[in-house]
Amino acid sequence: MIKSLSAIATLAVVTTTFAQDLQAPACVTSTPATTAICGMAPAEDLELSPDGNFLFMSTTPGVADTHHSRLRLMKLVTHEVTDLAIEQQPQPGWGEASCAFPDGGVGAHGIHLSTRSDGRLQLLAVNHHGRESVEFLEPVPEGAGWKAVWRGCVQSHDGTMLNDVSATPDGGFVATAMFTFSAMKADPRLERLLDGRATGHLLAWHPDKGLARLPGSEASVPNGVQVSADGQSVWFAAWPAKAVVHYDLAQQKVVGNIALGFMPDNLSWSSKGELFTAGVPDVQTFRQCFLSRNEFCPSVSVVALIDPLNGTARELLRAPAGELFGASSALQVGRDVYVGAFAGDRLLLLRDTAAPDQRVATH
Repeated sequence: MIKSLSAIATLAVVTTTFAQDLQAPACVTSTPATTAICGMAPAEDLELSPDGNFLFMSTTPGVADTHHSRLRLMKLVTHEVTDLAIEQQPQPGWGEASCAFPDGGVGAHGIHLSTRSDGRLQLLAVNHHGRESVEFLEPVPEGAGWKAVWRGCVQSHDGTMLNDVSATPDGGFVATAMFTFSAMKADPRLERLLDGRATGHLLAWHPDKGLARLPGSEASVPNGVQVSADGQSVWFAAWPAKAVVHYDLAQQKVVGNIALGFMPDNLSWSSKGELFTAGVPDVQTFRQCFLSRNEFCPSVSVVALIDPLNGTARELLRAPAGELFGASSALQVGRDVYVGAFAGDRLLLLRDTAAPDQRVATH
């Protein structure tokens, strides 16, 4: 999904529609296996803390542009949500030396948690506050919870809006670029940007090579992204095209495409090396909600599990409209799966949905 909705909304033409009443719908679900966790700003992307007790969450402005984009922390036992405290301590080897702390603070779009070669934790966050950049943070235990230390960043001058990011084993990252700002400004009602044409591409950064566009990676609104543990394969969501794309970094070309029955947003690895994804069923519903700035977008929510080796997928959930508002991420926590959204006021908890937790190697 287009996560930084406020950036698009500021460029939209004046229409006869206005932001909808933000009164939250009832905090209920249709099945006993699904629990709604309500009363929070939209948690668009999710990562599990290494101790297994918290979720790192990226908060978006929402469709109605009523929230401040930032990093947050949810305690799994109590579902208490707080802002993630961030300290500034830049350090060489984390991003580019010329990149300074963002003036507007660290916004949070796509996020990715990994372990660096020296054993330290690294949380990457796509930021839109004042610039397009990937922020490097180090999560650090503090008391019974976590804080983050800002270590550095990489600023993009690609002219595109970034979406998601995934670390690579060699100390770099791959990011998705949805579309150019010029194309977005020329199409404020999203009539062409969401019609399935190629609008964006992948960007790769390495400490020795800088940030560059990956050839042959053009796709329709590139969204969530993950890199394989061996650093050879990139998997990313082509949102309006209803597909997850396989890009080979060595060959520098697309080598596979997995068709889905919905529009996949973020991706996350399962304990067995499969990919979870979540999304909404169609462009028309999203455009209607976006143009009316309806924070509680009445859309069906879909969660699926993808086998990247076999190129197959199976749906785990197709929740009716009103249970979640713009499904955007699915993250395994033991046998459970947490589902985030780009709008609304809640997460979904799917109990006993995933295979028993048996972690695979990650970089």
